[in-house]
Amino acid sequence: PLPAGGAADVGVRTMALELEKTLKQPVVVDNKPGGLFMVGLQSVLSAPADGYTVLHLNLGMVGVQVVQKKFDLNKQLIPLTIAGDSAMVLMVGPNSPHKTMKDLIAFGRANPSKLNYATPGPGAIEHLKIAQMEKLGGFTGTNVAYKGGPDMVKAVIGGEVDFTVAPAIFAMQFAPKGQVKVLAAMDQSRLKEFPDVPTIVEAGVNVSPLRIWSGFAVHPDTPPAIVQRLQREFAAVAVSAPVVEKLTPFGMTLKSSKTSDDFRKQIASDVVWMTEAAAGLKLEAN
Repeated sequence: PLPAGGAADVGVRTMALELEKTLKQPVVVDNKPGGLFMVGLQSVLSAPADGYTVLHLNLGMVGVQVVQKKFDLNKQLIPLTIAGDSAMVLMVGPNSPHKTMKDLIAFGRANPSKLNYATPGPGAIEHLKIAQMEKLGGFTGTNVAYKGGPDMVKAVIGGEVDFTVAPAIFAMQFAPKGQVKVLAAMDQSRLKEFPDVPTIVEAGVNVSPLRIWSGFAVHPDTPPAIVQRLQREFAAVAVSAPVVEKLTPFGMTLKSSKTSDDFRKQIASDVVWMTEAAAGLKLEAN
């Protein structure tokens, strides 16, 4: 349910090539973006429940589910497996006066709503995570919407906003050049690319980690035997050597779920924290 050419599209097409080898038949990637993922979702739900049509999921769809309440992934689909995830970081611009998260939070507490931060828009997962940080950190900021990660990072570099939460791959690209400063890793442990950067909890904000995952699901009426076969095939391909070799440089950590239920539990867990973060949130951006 995403446009061609993006990171998710590259990942799916890489896996499709390997699936063709194991399934011994063509695997076609069909981009159907739009309607807050509804176009792609409806195309799967309207297709026969025979396992021949598979939907690519991503964490952003959970955010849309929580905020827009247009669909329920666990009820309307059978999740197969996570296919990988990417680390996220909080970064500021090169001329930012905020050297640490404590500096950023202290300014936010002393100057309500004067901190500006970039997200893909109201209710996006980055917005929900920052809203969670605001509640737990006792500060407030102003959400400024951009088209996506590249534009968000450019806004930080150019000083249009004070900070953003974005995939670590951007920080890996711009931090060595001094164009951004990474204040925290939104992860359980420090990132090997930024060993001196504290995790968000170490930095003083006790929020859950944020990793952007992707995965696959099928029609809810798909026969159990087919679900089990597809789960095995997709889980194996996600961590196969050719896929790992090609996608790791894009900042992805390739992984898979042991069972369909494991992926279902991950989705349910993300629904919980996003629902809490969205409670009372004004879903309007400047």
